[in-house]
Amino acid sequence: ATAAPVSYADRGPYAVGQVDLEVDPERRVAVFYPVGADAVPADAEPYTYSGDTIFGPELSGLLPGALAAEISPPDTWVGLPASGDGPFPVVLHSHGAAGNLRFANLHNTHTASWGHVVVVVDHPERGVAAAFAALGQAEGDEEPDFSDSFLDTDQLLEGLELALAQADDPDSPLAGALDGTRVAAEGHSAGGSASGAAAYDERIALWIGQAPSPPVPPETDVEAYLTEEEDDDGDVEIQVDVAAVYEDAEPPAVTSLVIAAEGDTIIDLDERVVPAYEWLASPKRLAVIADSGHAVFVDPCLNILEEGGLSAFVETLGFDPDDVDLIELGENGCLPTDTSAEEIWPLIDHLTVAQLEETFGDEAVGSDWLGEDFLNETFPGLLAELRTG
Repeated sequence: ATAAPVSYADRGPYAVGQVDLEVDPERRVAVFYPVGADAVPADAEPYTYSGDTIFGPELSGLLPGALAAEISPPDTWVGLPASGDGPFPVVLHSHGAAGNLRFANLHNTHTASWGHVVVVVDHPERGVAAAFAALGQAEGDEEPDFSDSFLDTDQLLEGLELALAQADDPDSPLAGALDGTRVAAEGHSAGGSASGAAAYDERIALWIGQAPSPPVPPETDVEAYLTEEEDDDGDVEIQVDVAAVYEDAEPPAVTSLVIAAEGDTIIDLDERVVPAYEWLASPKRLAVIADSGHAVFVDPCLNILEEGGLSAFVETLGFDPDDVDLIELGENGCLPTDTSAEEIWPLIDHLTVAQLEETFGDEAVGSDWLGEDFLNETFPGLLAELRTG
């Protein structure tokens, strides 16, 4: 019999453990995993992160509170042994451009609390520190370099290998925790493209794209699909003709969940998200969040909203906010005119965990809990559209 639908918006039955792994001195992998709720000792170290963690104290002191503030995911602890209930399904998570492996930790710890191991891979080449370092640098006339287009996908799969090796180490907190036969790839924005390419790996059965850049199959000769387009200011931009790629390529043979926002000005819903969704193989879902935008998926969004945006901070640095792409990237979906991220996050968490349950757990229960009637009843006014295929 099918169980009655239940919301995954609240935290799950597990406490959450956290460890950092190191691929090399420049690149880390953060892993969140289930811990028995009664196995947290009184002296356990709570997991937290802040601007100091990401940028170092010197730069952090110059940043607005929205980016420098301390964020502490609930019931999350450093280095505790994983629950013996495993092995658990694995979720690879890839952050977006100007992001960081810490910026989605509220979401990732929520996913882990429901019985999943979340492996979060850093991409420093397109991270937030690199974005700030590039502020004020003159743009050259050289064409963009697409020769290493799948670097972040390679990094994502390296992170999976590293975490799986830890699961085989009896001395690791992750010992026995990861099920390498049940793997999902998830990513936000540019991380959506990276995780979508990773979904061609035979170990991955589910792709979750959060406001995703269109995924491109790995080993695609990207330079063969470059086009020149003129923007609203008359500047010529070189872009990948994704529509042409899709005409020539097969989508990954996995289940897909795409979560987008109707007010996204970075990854346009109609021009970029919907064509990617239509190209994907079945089974698939597209959930569109109402009255929100691109950055609603990340932890700093709530603080950015409370501070009224990032424009004032950039002005103190001597820049015109209209000339800094980083502003729109961080503000879109996180301004007082948008629905608060605090209201939307439970919907994102529910969609994610329910899809994971459908793919790796009880299919009948997962499908019921992802139905349009249940979603609208449980999260009234937050879902603009739901498509299935």
